[in-house]
Amino acid sequence: MAIIDLKTLTMQVINGDPEGIKICRVAGSTLVTVVVPRQILGEAKALPDIPKRGIYYLLDDMQGRLRRVYAGQTVKGILRLDDHNSRKEWWNKAVMFLAPDSEFSMDVVSGLEALAIQYIRRHGAYEVENSNDPKPYIDPYTEAFIHSLHDDILFRMTLLGFGLDAIGDEGHAAVGLFHTTRRGVRGIGRYDAAEGTFEVLEGSMIDLDRVPGSRKSPVKSLVALREELEGAGGIVPGEGPLFRLARPVSFTSPSMAADFVLGGSCNGWTEWVDEEGRTLSDIFRSTPHAGEG
Repeated sequence: MAIIDLKTLTMQVINGDPEGIKICRVAGSTLVTVVVPRQILGEAKALPDIPKRGIYYLLDDMQGRLRRVYAGQTVKGILRLDDHNSRKEWWNKAVMFLAPDSEFSMDVVSGLEALAIQYIRRHGAYEVENSNDPKPYIDPYTEAFIHSLHDDILFRMTLLGFGLDAIGDEGHAAVGLFHTTRRGVRGIGRYDAAEGTFEVLEGSMIDLDRVPGSRKSPVKSLVALREELEGAGGIVPGEGPLFRLARPVSFTSPSMAADFVLGGSCNGWTEWVDEEGRTLSDIFRSTPHAGEG
C-alpha cells in the first residue's frame, strides 16, 4: 500500500468573518500565515502573539484573480503594513508569513524576500510592483532551508486562493496580455499604458535568425541585448529553430518589443494583439497611426 503524505492545516477566522482576518498554521511548522484585509488593518495590529520576522505579499485581489502583487520583508510583523497603508493606494489585502526571531535570521529573511520577488516577476499574469531586485548573499548552508520555506509559502498561497503561478500554457489568455504570431513566432507581453512600456514575458518565442532592424542597419541595442541574454541563460533553445525567453524583459515601446521578438522592423501597435484579435492601437489609441508616436 502506498504511503499517503498528509499536511494538516489549521485556520482561525477572526470574529467568524470568512472575508476577515485569518491565521493559518501547518502542523510541524513554526511559520504563521496571517491574511489581512486592508480595511481592517487596525484590528489585525491588535492580534496578540504574532511573530515579527518574515515576508509578506501586498495583493490587488479581485475574487481570487490577482491584478497586482508586491513582495517585501518585515521585522515589525503586521505593523510593517502601516507604511504601505499610507503610501500605496492600490492594494486591498496582505498575506504575511512570519516566524519567531529565533527561527528566522536576517539572512534567511533577506534571502526569502529575494526569492519571492524573483518568483513573482517570472510567474505571474499580474503587475509586479517591486522596482528593486535584491541579491543578498545566501549562506550555502541555509539555501536549501530558504527554498523549502518558499515552497511552503507557495503551497499556502494556493490553498488560500492566491496562487502566484498564474502564467502557464493557459495563463497567456489572461486579460491584459497580448501576443504576436507572425511566422508562427508566438511572443507574449503586457503593455503598461501609464508608463508607455511593454514587457515581453517569460516563455515567449524569439526568432534569433532574423536581426532586429535589417542586416545592413541592425538595431544595435537589441542585438546586444539578445546576445547578453543568450550568454546569461535568459534566452534558451526552444521549439525547432526558435528560442525561448527565460525571463521577462521590459522595453520602452511596443515596437522595440516586437523587433526584439520577431526581428526585422515592426509596428508594435499593430503587431501585438489580444485573444480577441484587437491590436494595441485598437485598445489604447482613439485614432490608429502607422508610426510609433
